Amino acid sequence: MSTMSQRSHLTDSEAWRVVGRLEGGQTQAEIAQAIGVSQSLISRIWNHFLETGSAGRRPGQGRRRATTPNEDRYLVLTARRHRNMNATLLQQHLRLATGTTVSTQNVRNRLHGSRFPVHSDNRRIFIWRDRDSRNNPAFVHESVRFGVGGVLVYGGISIDGRTDLYIIRDGPLTARRYREEILRPIVVPYATAIGDEFFLMDDNCRPHRADLVEDFLFEEGIVRME
Repeated sequence: MSTMSQRSHLTDSEAWRVVGRLEGGQTQAEIAQAIGVSQSLISRIWNHFLETGSAGRRPGQGRRRATTPNEDRYLVLTARRHRNMNATLLQQHLRLATGTTVSTQNVRNRLHGSRFPVHSDNRRIFIWRDRDSRNNPAFVHESVRFGVGGVLVYGGISIDGRTDLYIIRDGPLTARRYREEILRPIVVPYATAIGDEFFLMDDNCRPHRADLVEDFLFEEGIVRME
């Protein structure tokens, strides 16, 4: 597309549609090509939106600060009172309290400007905190790093019945434990009760496929379903 055919500005409604497309995942280059403008114009519209919360500007109106000093103080106080509140919720609170609509990026910028940065203690729960307050107990959210624990169990089912549930305690399930704690006392009697129609179906975890397990199943005449 030649530069002669490109437009040098967009109306306010067109600028808002550009913002909508960007938030929807389109790239600046894709939008510029689709509507016949330069990518730099799309970039200016987006940066203006991030800084002011508005995509358009009245003729002759210079760049206006998105929030007043009082609104900045409101954001900081709200963040301090509700430290787990994310930028979207802070944005909504500001709009309900003052009628001012700003972007979530603008909220973050205001809090950073007030020396009140975003902090995440475990990448899931976000906490607004003052600088140099990382170790304040009020901002520490205790969690279990590797989940909430669990228990390993074994059970067998068939069309006409099931085995008792066996809890595997005291360490990992090795091939030897699989043979001595599960196959010999649980699977073999169950297979004998069912008869020739019994097939063992297990998964491909390493203990189930060890040579000593294969040898044991062969000796017991148990056929595995592959």
